[in-house]
Amino acid sequence: MTRADRNNSPAAFTTSVAQDGGLTLNVDYAQGDPFTVTDAQGRTETYYTAKLLGDPVALTIRVLDTAGWQTHYGAPRWTYMDLPNATWLKLAEEDKRAIIKLMYHHEGGTALLPLFT
Repeated sequence: MTRADRNNSPAAFTTSVAQDGGLTLNVDYAQGDPFTVTDAQGRTETYYTAKLLGDPVALTIRVLDTAGWQTHYGAPRWTYMDLPNATWLKLAEEDKRAIIKLMYHHEGGTALLPLFT
């Protein structure tokens, strides 16, 4: 089972992205699986996946609507997908759902697929 599935999170975003996206800890999300990332200088950091507590697709859309696709520094939040925030905000709901399904597929998830039919 993937991190996306274990945490009910199609895009497997972190707790800091959930917070940036306006979600409320212990209402919309909880601290999920830890994972480590090693940067170019060899420093290792531990992050936590946001474990979504409500409708995972609606919460993911809400996060992207609020936080956008880029960090505060202008870097893409995901290495495999990026969109201009203005483009994302103009998309219809079904198009946003389709993009999140693509992200979920990239994350290797399968358990939440019925949410996308």
